[in-house]
Amino acid sequence: MSATTARIPDYGPRARVGVATPQANPTVEPEMRLLLPDSIAVYGTRLTHSSPTVEDRLQHYIRHMPDALRSFGSLRIAVFGFGCTGSSYLAGRALEDQLTAQATAEKGIPVVTAAQSIRLFLNLAGARRIALVSPYPVALADAGYAYWRDSGIDVVGKLRVDPDLIDTHNIYELTSADALAALRKVEKRGADCIVASGTGMPTVTALEVLHREGGLPVISSNLCLAWALLRIAAPELAPPTPVGLLGRKS
Repeated sequence: MSATTARIPDYGPRARVGVATPQANPTVEPEMRLLLPDSIAVYGTRLTHSSPTVEDRLQHYIRHMPDALRSFGSLRIAVFGFGCTGSSYLAGRALEDQLTAQATAEKGIPVVTAAQSIRLFLNLAGARRIALVSPYPVALADAGYAYWRDSGIDVVGKLRVDPDLIDTHNIYELTSADALAALRKVEKRGADCIVASGTGMPTVTALEVLHREGGLPVISSNLCLAWALLRIAAPELAPPTPVGLLGRKS
């Protein structure tokens, strides 16, 4: 093979994508792998901060996205996904958009967050009213409601998965069964779409069950992030909506 002949990677022959997730999150990379085509390779990096306070950690993560991008070194990724919805909620929509634009410009790699990915779908679908399920402590859930109001989205139904939750670490012990029960329980009257917020709670299995049962569209942070990454990295492989990624490998 000559030096000028293009080599096709063994892993990710169509594209390589990078994702960042909070340091203890066990869910983002497995769900990206479940949702994205085999021709897309997924590479993860960890968002770390030593503060014991969840708000401090989440604020640090989103304000240091270029550091997360630098952690990939010379690995050529087509797009970078920021898999931490809670950080976006605390930053707010305007600052989130500013920080992602700055990171994109600084590193020359498209950057998209999970919350922006949800917004993208809701805007394309014309969905202005949502039923929102979240696994957060009260303060972070409230920041999420404010984020969606500021985005022009009316939260007509809301449910916290675990009312006793006081820190985000316990989110990582939740299961798809927890997500499914909450998605079935949340008030849906008047909603255009049901949203499972948060990248740490497993949702893919629950969404597949609800999709087979029919009814309102049901999406999640990880589902929308995978869809947004695919739209950028390999648009010809991206379905019209995130729901098209469900059931691909079942």
